[in-house]
Formats: sequence, structure tokens, C-alpha cells
Amino acid sequence: MRLALGLLILFLLPMSIRAQDDACNEAGALSRETYASPVGDQERRFHIYLPPCYDSTAERYPLLMLLHGSNADDLQWPLLGFLQSLETAIREGRSAPMIVLMPYGGAAANDNSFQGDSYDQILLNLLNIVSERYRVGDARAIGGISRGGFWAYHLGLRYQDQFVAIGGHSPFFDADHVPAAYNPLNLAATLPVDTHLQLWLDRGANDFAAPGVEQMHVNLQARRTPHQYVVYPGGDHSDASWSRNIDDYLAFYSLALSPDDAATTDQTRSERDEIELWLPAAGFGALLASIDSADLKALLAGHYDGRLILSETAAARLRQHGFSLHAGTRIVTHEQLFSALWRDKRSFTLLPVNEFRLRMRVLWVDDKPVVEQLGDYPLALASDFPNFSRDKLTRITLSGTTALARHTLPAVDGIGAERAVSGIVDYARAADYFQITNEASIAPGCPDLGVVGFFGNNSMCMKPEHAAVFELLDVDVVDLTGNHINDFGYDPLLGTLDYFEERGIALVGGGRDPRAARQPLIIEHNGSRIGWIACNEVGPAFAIANDDPKSSFGQRPGGAPCDRNWLREALAVLAADVDLVLMTVQYREFERFTPTSSQRFDYRTFAEWGADVVIGTAEHKPMTFEFYPTGRGETAFIHYGLGNLFFDQLNWGNRRFFLDTLYVYDGRLLAVELFPGVIDERARPRLLTGEDRFNFLHFMFIQKNEF
Repeated sequence: MRLALGLLILFLLPMSIRAQDDACNEAGALSRETYASPVGDQERRFHIYLPPCYDSTAERYPLLMLLHGSNADDLQWPLLGFLQSLETAIREGRSAPMIVLMPYGGAAANDNSFQGDSYDQILLNLLNIVSERYRVGDARAIGGISRGGFWAYHLGLRYQDQFVAIGGHSPFFDADHVPAAYNPLNLAATLPVDTHLQLWLDRGANDFAAPGVEQMHVNLQARRTPHQYVVYPGGDHSDASWSRNIDDYLAFYSLALSPDDAATTDQTRSERDEIELWLPAAGFGALLASIDSADLKALLAGHYDGRLILSETAAARLRQHGFSLHAGTRIVTHEQLFSALWRDKRSFTLLPVNEFRLRMRVLWVDDKPVVEQLGDYPLALASDFPNFSRDKLTRITLSGTTALARHTLPAVDGIGAERAVSGIVDYARAADYFQITNEASIAPGCPDLGVVGFFGNNSMCMKPEHAAVFELLDVDVVDLTGNHINDFGYDPLLGTLDYFEERGIALVGGGRDPRAARQPLIIEHNGSRIGWIACNEVGPAFAIANDDPKSSFGQRPGGAPCDRNWLREALAVLAADVDLVLMTVQYREFERFTPTSSQRFDYRTFAEWGADVVIGTAEHKPMTFEFYPTGRGETAFIHYGLGNLFFDQLNWGNRRFFLDTLYVYDGRLLAVELFPGVIDERARPRLLTGEDRFNFLHFMFIQKNEF
């Protein structure tokens, strides 16, 4: 939308932007100018934006120089919507007025010469000319896209006294691209530890410039240089991606060119609970779930742990923090770390939280998530370079089939609700959002209702007193896609909806009518906006919501069907509106640990349509996982089945399950944490430990998933 509007403005009002400024009732102005460059002795051009009121004041303004990519020109930034966003921010008081200079690079911008008439000299000369023509203040910032990002860092790092900030947006860096004396990857080593420069780096998750940007991030980290590094999920190396991020870019430059605002922000940041956090991590298919705190403290004191693999940069950083590492510790390059972990299923690493990749798995310490014990955790560090704030993290824990019915019902009667939840209660209540997929509606008189349900002897109902399980677990979200929710008619479900709503429990995938059943659940928490959609693939018809009184089973509450026409549109709309799309599916039930071809096809299709996470909630056996690269440029996390949580099946596979916890940090799916569990006493799910856990993970990851 921003790109289209920017184009419209430029074509209707060429070379000017007509935004109203409340303070002076003038608009900023965009114009194209030429000048005779003494470098190369030729005429060159640039676009320049002057802020509202420029002609009616004698004020001097900060200058922002924005450089275009190699296949673009000096209108790239206006076409991306930057000036439109800037005008709005100035009018609303979110940005100080500034001059924006956008040179045209031409052939010189793609030439790797660095003396005489090189592009860096052209840009320095242009800065002098513009400073003479216009009222440019002392503060200057420089930024660029792709090839322009290379030049921004090249110029900013070589001439550090000229700028207050440098921004690189998918900047192209390569160790062999240019000589070391001119290469930003090497020039980063010239920055003083207390540099005044504010630095920004960003890229898309699927950006071909990623290796160089990542290396710059590593180089800056190694030198302990403060910088902001953002990886945009689903982003690539395109105008469409950069346009989506324009407001972030503007916020960085506005802050850098407004010293008073920067000081305020620094003070606010210092008041927040920001730390440098390192987490134990393994390849997703590792046979580990937890490490002992005693082992962690020992290896940080220099004792040998043969399971530990560190990257070179991580080892150097840990030593800078004063930790000792045994000389025999296996240390690999940053690029080799992921492959090393993936090959060795018993290994783990220590990783700064901002360097997590989705194919890595968060490990616990002493069978407890690290983020729940930061006060005693040795790698939660006070630092000038924080990478973690608890107020940016959202944890969502998802579970499989719950039916407090049939043989589970007398089991809960026998052990009590408190005993039933005792094996998972601490874990469930610690999540920001804990979800249960509920199959059985509350029915007074259950189980002796005096009627035959739609499913005959397999019909399900829940005793009212057993609903205490939901309160004891502090359930936040109930998935209503279960195919047994209307087994004994529609009044029990309506009463169950009342019960949940009165207690503030959110609902997804079902409701009083089709519209409510299809309504996505929107979670806004700690800076992330998460959209959740759920549906029932298998039916039966009487479990699906319907508002037609003439339908076979009448007008009724129930679940949302997995209607393909609805889902294709709904997932796309949701993906455009939120940071992360989560989809849970009541699919056909298979007595197997691996997905069928149709299941694989359908879940992947949901991912293609916009779901970032797709999880099967109906399978009675735990199923395998997939990291699916979508055609839309993102990797979706798919778990084909979680297994039972509260259910009465007793064989080995049906008693074992996973709870999946999504770590969503600042709008991005950072990692997935697994809780491998088993159902005891027919009604008491708990954490698997020791050899039992190892065997279960070996079965799922080695024998079935072939990770």
C-alpha cells in the first residue's frame, strides 16, 4: 500500500510532496537538481527533499544521505514511501525535520575503484556542494540499500567524523569483493570501542545478501561495537521487502539525528530489564532436552564437556566475559556450527539469543526453561550490548487431544483434578498463553445422561467438576475444533462456551455460529501481534457450526470447517495484518507417527497460503516435524501431531506426547521448545525424564523423522 501511494503522489505531483504540516501549513518539497562535479569533470544529478517550512525559516537542518541499489536510481527511496512516511512523522512530531539527499550513482556506484574519481569521492564532494547550497546542520547520517548499503558503510567507516549514524539495508558485503583497506567488513575493526556512530543492519530471512550482513554483525559483535541488527521474517532482497520496513528505517534515522530523543531512549532502555542472554541450544533433532546447571557451571569454569561445541566468535565472547573454557573444547567457525550440531545428536552449544535459528532447539537447565530462572542463571549477563528483554518475549504452549471423558473420567474421579494436572501445571502456568484442544463439552449429569450420543458408546461428555482442570492449568486459549464437542446435543456446548467466556478464556476454531467459529484469535503481547486460526478437517457434520435451520442437523454451535476457499483468503488476509500466523488443525486421525501424503500436502498448502506455524491437534500419537520452505520465501514450522494430553488410550505411542512452546520475540518466531511427556495413571500427563526421554526422542527424531 505504501509503495502504491508513493507512486501515485509522484505521478500526480511530479517533484513535490503535498503533505500538510500543522505548524506552518507548508509542505516539504522534493526536487531534482544537477551539478558540475569536479570529480570526473561531468554533470551529475541528485534528488533532494527539503522539510516543511524550509523557505520560511533560517533554521539549519540535519542531513540524511540515502543511497540506492545497483539496479535502481535516485528515486528508489521516494518510490519505497520513505518521504511520505517522513512527512507524516514530522507532522505528528515523531521526527525532527531533516534534509534528505538522494544521489544518482550511475556507473560509478558499481565501480570498485577507490581513488581519483571513485564513487566515495563523488559522494564526499556532493556533501560539500549541498552543504553550501542549503542550510545543513552539523548532524549527518548515511544509509543505503544493497550496493548503496555497501557504500554507506564504506564511507561512514572511513570518514567517521562526517557522520553520526550509518544504516545498511540488505547491504552487500563480501570478504573478497574489494581490498581489505576499503572493505567495510575490515573497516569495522577501525571503530573505537566508544564510537559515537549509531549503526543499523537489517536483511530479510531469505535475502541473498545474508552471508555478508551476518558476517558484519559477527565482526561488530567481536569488537563489542553497539549496533542494531534486524532479520525480517519472510523478507528478501526486493523493493517489496524494503518498503514494508520503511517505518523502522525512518525511526532509526530520526532518532540518530535527534540527540535529545536519543538520550531519552537510552535512559528508557537502561530502565528496562535488558540483558545479554545466552541459551543452551542444540540441533532441533538432538536427543537432549535439558542440561544440568552443575555441568554448565563446570564448563564455564574451564572443565571439559565433550558434548559442547562453540563457534569461534562465541568462544571469544565468553572469554571476554571472564569465563574459562577448556583447551579441548570443540570450536568451529560460525558457518560450521549449525552443521556440527545437526550431525551430532548428543551435542549442544551456547548461543546469544539473537543468533538463534529456527532449526535449533532451546534446551532447558535442570528440566526447567532458562527464561524462568534468569536470576540464578550464569549466562544472563549485565552488558553494554543487551540482546534480550523479557518484555519482548511471548511464549505460547500448545497441546494435543484433551477429552476428560470415557475412561479418563473415572480416572480423574479417582486421583482428583489437582493430581491430574500436577505433572504439567508449573510448565503450563509459566507460559504466556497455554492452549488446550478440548473434545468434550461440559454436561450436567455426565456420564449418566440417559440418552445415546451421536457417536454411540464412543460419545463424550465432561463432568462439571472436572472443568476445574482448565482453571488449575490457567488455560488461556481453548481450541474448539474437536469432533466430539456436540456428541450429546448443542446445549452442553453452549453452556461450555459460557463457562470459558465467564473465566476470560479465549476461544479459537469454534463458537456459537459459523462466523464466530471462523473468527481468528488475535494476540497482542510484548510487542508481537499473532494471528491464530483453527479448523476441523474431518467433521462430522453435527460438530460443525451451522446457521441454517434447514440443514441436516439444524442450526448449531460447533467448530469451523477447513473450507479451502475460506482458508486461502483468510490466511492471506491474516498474514498481511500480523507478525506471525499460527494455525491448529483437527485433521483425520491416523494411528501412525509420520504424516500421510495427503496430510503433508494439506499442511504445506496451509503454509503456502500464509501460516507460519501449522500444528495438528487431533492425532492420538505424537507425529514428526518439518521445516517447510514456502514459495512465499519463509520457512514454516509444521508439527503433524502433538499426541494426547488427557485421553484414555493406553498403548505406548498413545501415552506419549509433545507440548510445543513457541518463542515469539519482537514479532519473530525465534525458536520452538519441546516438552516430551507421558500420561500416567490414565489421567496424569508429566515430563519424561532420563532414559525414557532419551528413548522417546531417539524414536521420534532418529527412527521416524530421520533428522
